[in-house]
Amino acid sequence: MAITKKQLDLAGWCSITNAIIAIPSLAMSWFLETVKGIGPRLSQAILTVVGLGLFLYVISSFRRLLNGRFKFHDVDIYISLMIWGNVFLAVLSLLSLGTGKMESFMEVLTVAALIAFGILSIMFGTRLLRLSGNLYGLLKPVCYTTIMSGICLVTVFLLPVAILAGAVSDVILGVIFFRAAEQTPPDEIFKMPIE
Repeated sequence: MAITKKQLDLAGWCSITNAIIAIPSLAMSWFLETVKGIGPRLSQAILTVVGLGLFLYVISSFRRLLNGRFKFHDVDIYISLMIWGNVFLAVLSLLSLGTGKMESFMEVLTVAALIAFGILSIMFGTRLLRLSGNLYGLLKPVCYTTIMSGICLVTVFLLPVAILAGAVSDVILGVIFFRAAEQTPPDEIFKMPIE
């Protein structure tokens, strides 16, 4: 099923929103880790769930755009793995909030998951470069920021830079969605009702 103009606009706004909240969310998460009590833990859980929801909508919309408009399926497996990876990271994050026990084990698992996610981001970005079109003039910027974010994730200590690069990538994705919404493909024009 082709992605509609309304869905593209919504994906664009979700992507921009994800970029805007990424850095404050990280700072707030670090701050809330130092504060004890149910309120800060609940706030962290809400941030995690909202961030996951935004990511899932944006990345699945991107797959639909690539599949529908560009007939490009080379990154489908990477997108699926990124979806499952983000769900896994969110579950780890939520589990670490719920218990003080096994905290160091959760931290090791989280670091391993971040490294794996970084490698996956690098592979996704390099494979996306094979797209025959220019993705509304933004193929290289979105690929290079995704690869840079992945490299920073793999190093682990550059996590803040990875978050910043990811936010830039989200803004670029938002612009891609908005540009895609403005351009109706010829095959969709014939499907529109005559008014």
